[in-house]
Amino acid sequence: MTGGDQAPSTQAVEVEVPGGGGLEVSIWTPAGERLGSWSFPEAPPGDATVLVDWRADGPGVLTLETPGALLSPAGGERDTGVVVRPDMELRLKAGGVSRTLAVHVSDTAALEKYYQQESHQDEYVVEHPFFHAFHEARLRTLGAIFRKYISPGSRVLDVGSGYSIFFLITTDWPYDMTCCDLDSAAMDKMRGLVPGWEWVVADAADLPWDDASFDAVYAGEIIEHVPDTGAALAEWRRVLAPGGTLILSTPNRDRLLARANRSEIPVHPEHVREMNLPELRGALSSHGFEVLRTTGIYLELALNWYRPPGLRVDMLVSLAGEPRHKPLYRPFMWMGRLAPRRAFDLVAVCRRK
Repeated sequence: MTGGDQAPSTQAVEVEVPGGGGLEVSIWTPAGERLGSWSFPEAPPGDATVLVDWRADGPGVLTLETPGALLSPAGGERDTGVVVRPDMELRLKAGGVSRTLAVHVSDTAALEKYYQQESHQDEYVVEHPFFHAFHEARLRTLGAIFRKYISPGSRVLDVGSGYSIFFLITTDWPYDMTCCDLDSAAMDKMRGLVPGWEWVVADAADLPWDDASFDAVYAGEIIEHVPDTGAALAEWRRVLAPGGTLILSTPNRDRLLARANRSEIPVHPEHVREMNLPELRGALSSHGFEVLRTTGIYLELALNWYRPPGLRVDMLVSLAGEPRHKPLYRPFMWMGRLAPRRAFDLVAVCRRK
C-alpha cells in the first residue's frame, strides 16, 4: 500500500529512523496509555514514512515505507481498550535512541469511540471567568442571530451539536429542531431532556439526510475540527433548501493576540485548521454561500503591549482569574463585533445560493 492506494483511515507520518539497526514504533495517548507497539528489525536508518491505519487491529496498524521497500512489522499488538484520541504520540526507538512525535488524528470514524465518551466534553470545561463570560457572550450573540435570521416554523439542523447551544439558550424555539453529534452519550442524555427534538448520532461532515431537508443549519465551533473544510461546507449546503440559512461560528486564526505575537496560537490542540475572516469568507463564497453578515466575539485589547512580539499575553485573562472578575470581561466580549478581523471568535450568517 503506497501513496495513492492508502486506506482512507491511513495517516502518513514522515520520520527519520535513528541509526543502530531495527526500529520499534509505539503509539501513546498524552495520558500515558499505550495503544500498541510494533517492531521493524529490517528498517534501515534514514528518512522513512510510518503509515498508521487508525481503524486496524494487530500488526496491520503500522507499515513502514522506506526509499527501497514497504515493510510490514515483524510483530505487534494493539490494546483495543485504549481509545484513539485527536492528539496522539508516535515514539520511535532504535539503537538506544528515542524520539517522540506528536500526531494529530482527524479521521472521524477512527475517533468515534472517543466522541462517544461523555467525559471528552469535560476537556472543554475550564473554571475561569473568561470562559464563563465567553460562553454567555456566545449565547447572547447567537440567540439574537437565530431569532433574526431563522423564521418560525423552520426545519433547523444543529451539526456537531454536543448538548446544543439552542438548548443552552432555551428550549422554547418555534423551530422543528434536529441535533446531531458523534457523541452517543450526549445524544442519549439530551434525548431524555428534550424528547421533542431529534437527537441523532451522525458525523457532522457526512450527514444521513436527503438533499434540501432543512431550512437552516447551525455549525458551531465544528468546522475547525473537520479534516476537509470544503467537503463539510458542501455537505451542509446539500442538506439546506435553496435560499436556506447557514450560521457558522469558529475561532479566528488572526485574533489580536496571535497578530500581536506574530505567530500561530491555536485555541485548542484538537483543531485541525483555524481560519481568519478573509479565509472563512472565501471558503463560504466558493462553496455556494452568500455571506450576509459577519461579527466577532471578544477582543484581546488588554495585552502587555510593552513586551516584544512573542512575549505578549492577555493580561485580563492572566490577572483577572477569580469569579468576582467576570463582569470585567463583558465589554471586551462586546468589542469583538467592532473588529471581527481581530476578534477571538467569528460568526458568519450565510444564504445558500
